[in-house]
Parts: sequence; C-alpha cells; structure tokens
Amino acid sequence: MLSFTHSKSSLTKSRTAGKKKFFFLVFISFISITSISSAQEIIKGMKNTNSIKKGSVALPQVRFKTGEMVMMHNTDDGMSFDIIKNGKTTPLFDPCADCVFGQTAEFDIDGDGKTEVIIGTRLTPETFEVKIFHKEEFQVEYALFTTISGQDHCEFLGDNTVKIYSLDGKVSHLKFKSDGTWIVLDN
Repeated sequence: MLSFTHSKSSLTKSRTAGKKKFFFLVFISFISITSISSAQEIIKGMKNTNSIKKGSVALPQVRFKTGEMVMMHNTDDGMSFDIIKNGKTTPLFDPCADCVFGQTAEFDIDGDGKTEVIIGTRLTPETFEVKIFHKEEFQVEYALFTTISGQDHCEFLGDNTVKIYSLDGKVSHLKFKSDGTWIVLDN
C-alpha cells in the first residue's frame, strides 16, 4: 500500500507557484491582445473612437456630443460607415470592399469648437487612408473635407495639423488649409 505525505508548507508553496504561473499567463495574454489590436489602430491619441475588423458582425458606434453617431458594419459590399442623426441613416461614402480594419473618431481638428468626423481605413497592414468630414456653417450634412494616407498611423494635434507616422519611424507633419488641401510643415 502506498502512502503519501505532504507537509502543509509544500502544498502552500505549490499553490502559490501555480497562482503565479496563472497570473503570469493572464498578463502575457492581455499584453499580446492589446498589442495586436493597437498595432492595427490608425487614429491614435483620441478619446472618442471605435473600430471594426473585416468580417466582424459587431456594430460599433461612436456617439458625438452633438447627438449624432457613426455606426460601422460589414456588408456584402464591404465595410460601411453610416451617420445616424434624428433617426435617419446616411452612408458617409460607398462601402469599402478592400478594408481590413476601420476606425471612427470625433475630434475638433482645427480648434473652432466644431467636431469633425474622422474615418480611418486600413487597406493592408502597411497602408491606411483617413477621410475627414466637416460640417460647414448652416449645413445639415457632413461633407468630405480632405483625405490623407500613410503607412502606420496618424495623430491629430487639434491645431489644424496632423502627424503621419511611417513604418520606419519617420514623421510627416501636415497643416490643413481652409479649402481641404494641406501643406507639409516638416519631415
């Protein structure tokens, strides 16, 4: 007949080691999930933002201070971005069939007190496109203000400028003009 004897301290040590391993694995999983999702992120440094991946059945939304919201969803035609105001749904642009990741944000890019709708789409792991929609004074609908593109991500500074980061770490700093065109400040 076999008999096993364990001291109380050896059981406590094995439980403690098991807990440490468990928490370590949870921590590593959290870091890897966070890094994967932030690696696709296009628009960085904003608080009111949401995103969607190709094939997802989720319906992420960004609610604006003005009561409007942008809903993102995947359709048979591609990734769609619709603005919803007073119960009326209006597509901002045609569905993007080539998009693998989409992101929406609300931000006042020029500091005039009015927020713009910013839509970022990742076409490949190395390219993105950001469309900025602006509502002119006395207008009801948002209109395309300008489009920028890049490799890694962009960051809006709130002073009518944007920094666009490339995969090799280079930064382009652009300033928007009132007509939607932009000039390069520095590289």
